[in-house]
Amino acid sequence: MNSKLPLNTSSFFEDKRQVFGWVHLISGITLLLFVFLHWLEGCCRDLSIVETLLALVMLFTYWRIRQGVELAKVEDILMVSAMVLFSALVFTESIENTGIFWLAGFPFVAYLAKQVKKARYWVALLVVELLIAASLQSLALIETSYSITQLLCITAVVLFFWVFAHIYQSQLEWRKKQLDESYHALALQQDRMQVILDHSPIGIWMVDNNRKIQFLNKAWVKTCGISELQAKLAEDYSALLPDAMIERSLASDAACLDGEEAFYGRDEMVCADGVLRTFDFIKVRLEHEDAQVSGLVGFAIDVTEKLAAEMEQKVLEQQVQHSQRLESLGVMAGGIAHDFNNLLTVIQGNIELASLESDLSESVQESLSCVDSAVHAATGLCRQMLDYSGKGVMRPEPLDIQALIEDMSSLLDASTGKNVVLSFHLDEPSPWILADRTQFRQVLLNLVINASEAIGVKERGAIQISICHRHLDQLDVTRFADAKLKPGDYAVLIVKDNGVGMDAETVGRMFDPFFTTKFTGRGLGMSSILGILRSHDAGMDVDSHLGAGTTISVWFPEIDDATHAHLLSRGNVKRPQSGRVLLVDDESTVIHVATRMLKHLGLTVTTAANGREAVELFAEDSDFDWVLLDVMMPEMGGLECLQKLREIRPDTYVAMSSGYDAESALSPANQCQPNDFLSKPFTLEMLRAVVNKVRE
Repeated sequence: MNSKLPLNTSSFFEDKRQVFGWVHLISGITLLLFVFLHWLEGCCRDLSIVETLLALVMLFTYWRIRQGVELAKVEDILMVSAMVLFSALVFTESIENTGIFWLAGFPFVAYLAKQVKKARYWVALLVVELLIAASLQSLALIETSYSITQLLCITAVVLFFWVFAHIYQSQLEWRKKQLDESYHALALQQDRMQVILDHSPIGIWMVDNNRKIQFLNKAWVKTCGISELQAKLAEDYSALLPDAMIERSLASDAACLDGEEAFYGRDEMVCADGVLRTFDFIKVRLEHEDAQVSGLVGFAIDVTEKLAAEMEQKVLEQQVQHSQRLESLGVMAGGIAHDFNNLLTVIQGNIELASLESDLSESVQESLSCVDSAVHAATGLCRQMLDYSGKGVMRPEPLDIQALIEDMSSLLDASTGKNVVLSFHLDEPSPWILADRTQFRQVLLNLVINASEAIGVKERGAIQISICHRHLDQLDVTRFADAKLKPGDYAVLIVKDNGVGMDAETVGRMFDPFFTTKFTGRGLGMSSILGILRSHDAGMDVDSHLGAGTTISVWFPEIDDATHAHLLSRGNVKRPQSGRVLLVDDESTVIHVATRMLKHLGLTVTTAANGREAVELFAEDSDFDWVLLDVMMPEMGGLECLQKLREIRPDTYVAMSSGYDAESALSPANQCQPNDFLSKPFTLEMLRAVVNKVRE
């Protein structure tokens, strides 16, 4: 809303035109009255003729003024008429010779009609005329109705009023000039302020004591969607606000008007574009010179994007903190898994050595087998911790699915509720697949746990685990939307439950990260399963309906007998073993059990507790067939020790071992790499495979 003041300088000329109109009209009427008086007195015939002519000129000029004639011409006509009239008063007869006294008003007429610079010349002309008339009369060249003394006196009077009128009018013009300059500066400042207000992104408005809007800038008009006409016509601005804001806005107005300081607040408002936005409001009280409150001015700052950015920044900070916590947890998990693998190496080695004893009773053998299963399970847990820490890799191996499921049966049974019956249906012969043992166990365990949770704890339910052979042709591969399977033979793992089932929308989103239907779920189980299946070139098919349970089929590529027989036979060739080996490890228990295992394989073992000791032994006697070297040791680590050993004897066969996988334990940037790598816990078969490679 534009509320500029009318600072147009043409308003002065419009007023002067009106004044000149009245001057000419009154002058014409006055002259006619004098003509009438002269007619009644029967005198002043010459003066009456002049007055009649001038009266007609005044009335005609008045009419021209009304028609819009230029004021400069009107001024000239007025001055010429005045000069003629006052000259006639000097040189013609007047009533009782009083006409000369009217000459005292000429300076005022001149300064009324003309500016100071021009008016003085007209007055000077009259003074010169009077002096000439007095001089000519003194020389008896002319005769007037007045004496020389009267002419000189009236000249003095004109000079006096000339000075008076000049000073007065000069002050008026000077003040007018100052006022015009002030008006111009004010108008320029107002124009600039108007541009600032109109282009300010902050909404600005002003209301008076009656809550009537006096000003709105363009930003607030656009935000509110209220036209200028609506704002002007509204008797109370609160009628233009949404109902939800009226009470809060009036309360903030009262707080602003009653207080000494500006009022600050925040509120939400649905804007003209239909979007709910948040504004910071500032309201400031306006006062007159007498300290009386005249209204208030308000400012509205849109902070919606700022708050969203702050929220986004806060979420990012939380994510970074969460990521740092996970990273710290991963480092801790990796360290625990590494140390635990050293312990499992000792347990695994002793179990295998004890199992080789010939006089073991059946119960002892059963106990050792149970402990061996627990060690394998613990190894799997360590593998999962290493995977979580980013220091584990997938290790595919030939797996007999049926044997693996039977081995997991007790764990699966413990993972389901007491109200759930777990059953198995396995095809013969058992299919073989090439997969990571730990990740396969994770897939099966997650599917069984999900099935059990779908059944719940109140109703009795059943979970059926099936293994079957299936052939997938070219047309069937398209059924797996989230995997690209190839035609061929597959081993299909089927987990079926009679739980609550899922609708189509839930099935479509079940693999989305962080999507879950559980109250305490994280939504990562199914997405992690999908990642595992993709890494195995496997796929999943889901069949579920509300109230009818769920059947999940997992398709793993099946390997044939020749393939898995070849994979199993690699490294299992039992040849007569002999030779010397240097065993280097900082864990005394690992050295003890590894020494027994190597001696069982027919090797002569020399031990060292760290890399520095190993280098000193090797420098004295390097006649070793191979070296089993731990990666992480005090004083001198495994990689540095490896480089020193190779400097002594470049063809040394070195197998390194660690609680981490090779990709994490060994630095790819290190140019000196071992010949082989054993992940702890290692077994007799793994050691035998290394010995076979050395012999080759």
